[in-house]
Amino acid sequence: MLAAARRPTVAWLFFSPSGRAGRQTFILGWLFWLMLNSFALAKLALVPEDDDLLPLYSLMFLSSMGCSIVSAMMLSIKRLHDMGMPGLIALLILVPALSLVMLLVLCLWPSARKANTYGGATDWPQT
Repeated sequence: MLAAARRPTVAWLFFSPSGRAGRQTFILGWLFWLMLNSFALAKLALVPEDDDLLPLYSLMFLSSMGCSIVSAMMLSIKRLHDMGMPGLIALLILVPALSLVMLLVLCLWPSARKANTYGGATDWPQT
């Protein structure tokens, strides 16, 4: 019996560097983290300093930021793979002077039309 092909999951999308991610998936992933981090920051900013919930909101904000940084790198690696480029280029997103340019390139550059060494289909784990 043949082994079933790995199906894409949310964990694969946000926390795995394997496979390819198209422009739409990449942009929606970034927007998800932007929304989550904005919510956490708003909650943190609106809580009074003497409130008992301040440590909870601080932890929520730091956790969402940590997860979003890791996830942004994984999304960027998959997006670069979809463009046929090596994932190490994703480190440029950590350079402040280049991050906005890199983000625009990742959002606008078209996907490779055919299968490449990083996977056969866009928005699918590497098999």
